[in-house]
Amino acid sequence: MAQKLSNLANKSKVKFGSLYGSPIVWIVADKNHAGYPSNSVTLVTNQIIKMLCFDATEPSNGNSDRRNYGNNRYIHSNLRQWLNSPAAAGQWYTAQHSADQTPDSSHVWNGVNPYSGLAGFLNAFTANERAALLNTTITVGKSSTDGGGTETCTDKIFPLSCTEVGLSGDHVCGSKLAIFSDNNSRIATVTASCVANSNYSSNPGSGAAWYYWLRDAYAGSADLARGVGTDGTLYGDSAYYGGHGLRPACNLSSDLLISDSVDSDGCYTVIYNQAPTAPSSITVPSEVLGGENLSISWAASTDPDGNLSGYVLERKVGSGTWAQVYKGSARTYTDTITYGWTSVQYRVKAYDAAGAESAYTTSATRTVTNNRPPVISGTDSALGSFSTAAPSYEYTVTDADGHQVDVVEMLDGVTLRSYTVTLGQTNTLTIGSEAWLKVVNGSHTLKIVATDAKDASVTRTLTFTKAVTSVEFEQTLAMEADAMPTKALVNIQGNFPAGCTLQVWICNNGNDASPTWEDITQKARTGQKHYFTNQTKTAAAWGVKVKAKLLRGSATETCYIQSIGGNFA
Repeated sequence: MAQKLSNLANKSKVKFGSLYGSPIVWIVADKNHAGYPSNSVTLVTNQIIKMLCFDATEPSNGNSDRRNYGNNRYIHSNLRQWLNSPAAAGQWYTAQHSADQTPDSSHVWNGVNPYSGLAGFLNAFTANERAALLNTTITVGKSSTDGGGTETCTDKIFPLSCTEVGLSGDHVCGSKLAIFSDNNSRIATVTASCVANSNYSSNPGSGAAWYYWLRDAYAGSADLARGVGTDGTLYGDSAYYGGHGLRPACNLSSDLLISDSVDSDGCYTVIYNQAPTAPSSITVPSEVLGGENLSISWAASTDPDGNLSGYVLERKVGSGTWAQVYKGSARTYTDTITYGWTSVQYRVKAYDAAGAESAYTTSATRTVTNNRPPVISGTDSALGSFSTAAPSYEYTVTDADGHQVDVVEMLDGVTLRSYTVTLGQTNTLTIGSEAWLKVVNGSHTLKIVATDAKDASVTRTLTFTKAVTSVEFEQTLAMEADAMPTKALVNIQGNFPAGCTLQVWICNNGNDASPTWEDITQKARTGQKHYFTNQTKTAAAWGVKVKAKLLRGSATETCYIQSIGGNFA
């Protein structure tokens, strides 16, 4: 795993770049330092890493000090150009002004530590390391020879100024870095490789305190450049002097990833991991209801390193701040919208296993419609089995917003009743006798759907089973006859499987209080005429009635009476 560079405490050691075939060890000098790039961490080398001159002598310069002792104007210096060049050996130098001179052995003090034939300082840095270096605009103190005051330049690698190390030079250039507080904090020692690669006859011992260059010029001199002495105090020397050391600084992004723990040298190491791409889209429904759930989804990201881990979804309510609502590998999330919110907005970013994050993809702002759906009393349930009367269900409807509510009652998807309900009043769902007769045996569904004026709806679902084992009916009114009926032909249609029992009766005195019923079951099923045996009546007129009864019994198939017809005379 990894962490951000900004997590490190000041003076923490970080390996970054290379010199003499070994990693350069830097320490954290400050974070978000004033005047430096935003969201940056400033590093300075832990020790003096090389000995070299500030600038070579310039034989054609009109100023005698610069002809003999080098030029102390940093923006034209050999040191600046070499520090910021990735060029190959002998290729980094380009004249910066008409009298400029390369730092070869003939133009540095006593031939000590020439570097014109070396590769540029950044040559041994990897492409990732060079890309990680932030351009930093620095302020440099000038000599009176160059008009005095200060000037600025923009570099990736640079020596510090007097002000930045907490010393009072001739100019104020930037502000003090956090790690410098006194002389002891400014003292720097030389690395073993620094000494091993120096041809100075009076080299310090490895690990000894030594002098190192700053970037400011002495205000009253054309050749003297400022530096820090072995005791941490302000020092200076002629620019062409190759016996002084280099302790450069740079700025890296605070978000640069580094190891979670130090290596065997006590140093953190940089992890070069590319962030995943941002999701190409985020989808939020246009209708958002207060008190309801909302489903958000987003497109997949890709990761150049193949270590995509997941996504972070954030929400902003109204004019508030962004807050994380989800982190994980899914690409959908169901959010709960609190009743009363005015608007919501979402944004999503991807992250990988190393902790690198993509840019955000942000949705449009959605207005929240605050309308709560109606409430139907009770719960979805099974009403049971019914063999005679149809089921019924009592319920009330309420609406927290006081809106008009329309109700539809349905049986197996067919509307039984639709009406505008009185809120809070008890209502009863019933199945009429005619509708009940048409309901076949088996499982059925009743639904009550309540919809308010803003189209928010709720449904109560009820199930029941019709298990009728017999059916019986009788004509309500007798068929009038002018004279006594003597015969009749009755035909009955339906399905009467084995195990069921069908009975059919007829009478010719159907207007009597107690008619005389005659069994015609077999005749009705076979289409035979029936001759009435009854010849009496108590009512004023003769009349024919038919009644039938069907018992399921042990039948397993569907039993039903489809129709009864016939005539009489």
